Amino acid sequence: MHIISKTFYGLAVTGIMCCTATAVFAQTDDATNTFSPYSLYGLGDLAKPGIAYNLGMGGVGTGVRTPRVINFINPAALTAQDSLSFMFDFGIENQNYYLTNYVAGKKQTSAANNMNIHHIVMSFPVYKRIIVGFGLLPYSSVGYDIQRKENRDEIIAETGHTSYRYTGEGGITQGMLSIGVPIGKRFSLGGQVQYYFGSIDRYSIVDFEAGSGSSDLTTGQQLKVGNFGFSLGAQYEHPLKNNLVLTVGATYQFATKIGKKEIDFAYTTGSLVDTVAWNTNTGNLMSLPSTISAGFSLHKFNQWMFALDYVFQDWRNSGFENQSFTQKTFTVTPSHLVRTGFEWIPSRTDFRNYFKRCSYRVGLSYENTYMQFSGHNINNASATIGLGFPINRWNNSVNFSAEVGRRGTTTDNLIRETYVKFSFSFSIYDIWFIRPKIE
Repeated sequence: MHIISKTFYGLAVTGIMCCTATAVFAQTDDATNTFSPYSLYGLGDLAKPGIAYNLGMGGVGTGVRTPRVINFINPAALTAQDSLSFMFDFGIENQNYYLTNYVAGKKQTSAANNMNIHHIVMSFPVYKRIIVGFGLLPYSSVGYDIQRKENRDEIIAETGHTSYRYTGEGGITQGMLSIGVPIGKRFSLGGQVQYYFGSIDRYSIVDFEAGSGSSDLTTGQQLKVGNFGFSLGAQYEHPLKNNLVLTVGATYQFATKIGKKEIDFAYTTGSLVDTVAWNTNTGNLMSLPSTISAGFSLHKFNQWMFALDYVFQDWRNSGFENQSFTQKTFTVTPSHLVRTGFEWIPSRTDFRNYFKRCSYRVGLSYENTYMQFSGHNINNASATIGLGFPINRWNNSVNFSAEVGRRGTTTDNLIRETYVKFSFSFSIYDIWFIRPKIE
């Protein structure tokens, strides 16, 4: 009875946490969770998956197995968890953006920062070594505010001084349910169901000079998203000499149709207030591409680990090909991502020196993103560092990561984005399923 009551208590607590998290994510759904001009297109600024443990090593996770934290990048990795344990992880992220571009040879800069919940995930065994995990995490964020003034003399002569403003906010959140199943001693399979939900609002405003006789024009798009996705994962462990273990892994995310409702609108304000257009489309309007990832890790248990991942996505035919919010020609292309990371623990069992029990992590990431403007590919390169601070006993810890990166270019009046991101996650580990000797 003690085991059953503790299980039901845990499920009730986690259920309340997930309901609370859903409410928090829903309330912040229309908030500005990023500040990037590149979130103007597609589904916005795509979130890097993983908790601070993964992020501190460049985001690796496809071939990573560890019993210390939840690795939901590959659902097959859940089977590394102790079959008697319950694990919970909560994370927050701080983002800082510095933007640079050149207009008519003149340098322009801007900056912004924000902080938001990044993830809430948990996992526990359901039968022997079969592990289930679920949680909430971001998929993409939209947040931008771009302004420019008309500089063509023929337009100014006809309508007076005119300014243009492009704003957007919102994002997509994914709820996930994962399961990991061991096949023998060395091989594991995993499956994950995602539910994508959220909304994205985009506005384009043309503001005419007062007294010109022209009404201001606002056009825009509201996208409501809600649909299920599915992915599979696998991992294989192979012991080597000198206490080394090689783990190889792979995942496949099936292409997913998304979109409940899309509203395209246009209206005028000022001397004349009128609705110019209002069109509503429903159904599976756009799609997330299929995603293939492969990776490996080489580790010496509780001492060090090296990992490398490759991720491929083909965004062509996703429904974002014909977006045109600015004068730049936007096209989508296949994306390629390579990430690598290293972790070192000086001495996990040295209880006299706390810092020898800490984890030290570094990582690199390079991505040829799916965005292309006027023939220029938008690439994203970053470097990361991470720290893991053990707490008390078991695998309780606080994990920290910092990422410095650069995306885009200033060529052809495009925008170069430099960013600094800080992530914190709190990992809770407890042994639940031990039968007491005395009830």
